[in-house]
This record gives sequence, C-alpha cells and structure tokens, in this order.
Amino acid sequence: MGRKKPSDIIHTTYVTPLLISDRVASILEGGEHSGWQTYPVELSGKDGLRIPGYRGFAVSGRCGPIDESRCVRLDKIYPGGVFPAWYGMYFDPATWDGSDLFMPSGRVGWIFAVEAVKKAFEKAKVTNVAFTSLDKKEVQRLL
Repeated sequence: MGRKKPSDIIHTTYVTPLLISDRVASILEGGEHSGWQTYPVELSGKDGLRIPGYRGFAVSGRCGPIDESRCVRLDKIYPGGVFPAWYGMYFDPATWDGSDLFMPSGRVGWIFAVEAVKKAFEKAKVTNVAFTSLDKKEVQRLL
C-alpha cells in the first residue's frame, strides 16, 4: 500500500490531521495565505526509512457552525431508488474570521479555502487535494 514518493497532501488515519509537503507550505507562504500553521513530524516509508520534506498541518482559521437549515434538498437516484439528498455547507459570514484557510466550529473536520488558495494549488498541480464549491457539497443532514 502506498507509493514510493508520497503525495503533496497526506490524509492520516486519524481523520482530521493532514501532512503537507514543504512544497505546499512554500505555496501557502509565498501567497501569504492566512489561517494555517505547521508543526514538525517524522514520516517513514514502508521500509522504515525517514521521508524528509513533510510537516503536520493545522488550520487555525475559523467560522461559525454549518447552518443545516439552509441546505437544499434534491432527489438523488441510488441503486435502491430515489431518496432525498442534501446539498450546501452554509455558515453565517459574520462568524468567519477572514482567514484564507478555515474550518467551521463544532465537531467537523472540513477545511474551507478561498478561491486564491484553490487557484494557487491548481497552478502548482498539488497532488491529492480536491475542491468542491460549498453550495454543491452533498452533506449528511442531522436535522
């Protein structure tokens, strides 16, 4: 399992923590993007040898909780029939601290990025990252 050279972004088995390559950190630093920090980590390959050039990634930017009442219900075709699906991750803009990278409050692990971060990552062809517009994101509605 795994590759010889890891992707720029590594998702860990602990759900939320991510590791980023020094290249990704340089992209964020060069663009003066806010709302993130790194911390030292030791990454090893299957052979037990250390893989240099990676850091732990922490998102410090915040916004308020996701407002599930604003989700849009659409019918979705599943193998077992047509069932409702909910779309949209909305929050009160007044609760956003203005960071370029940020997370909603509460017990969720979503990381939000402004368009400038998305464009910088796409231009640099950062690997193992995907962006979805918040209004198109399918969500598990708890209400």
